[in-house]
Amino acid sequence: IRGYRIEPGEIVAKLCEHAFVREAVVVARQNGPSDKHLIAYVVCAPEAGSDEGNRLASALRAHLSARLPDYMVPSAFVRLGALPLTVNGKLDRNALPAPADQAYALGAYESPQGAIETALAQIWAELLNVERIGRNDHFFELGGHSLLAVQM
Repeated sequence: IRGYRIEPGEIVAKLCEHAFVREAVVVARQNGPSDKHLIAYVVCAPEAGSDEGNRLASALRAHLSARLPDYMVPSAFVRLGALPLTVNGKLDRNALPAPADQAYALGAYESPQGAIETALAQIWAELLNVERIGRNDHFFELGGHSLLAVQM
């Protein structure tokens, strides 16, 4: 992805080291004609509790950021009850859902202030395919990269 060799198995192994994660899979999703993002799908252990907002995404992002290079940290972390399987018992990649906004490590939402911040937030939301961007959100943590910055 963007010139980096990605090892999904290594990312999954680091994810499964976290106490909240029972099973995981990492896939590269095509977001545009030339834009791929890493998305992690996790089945949580019972001690994870219910996910309030994007607490899980933030915790898993911090966990992986301490163990992997930035380009191997997924943009989104989607919580699933179980991984979808085909009739043969293999992972059904086509049945994996697209990430919703809470799957991203968004900061506490604070609306943009002023015309410039509002315009930038709208541009970021369009580029990153995220519904709502706040003033505390981090472009690169939401899946942004240098090529998207040039587009912006």
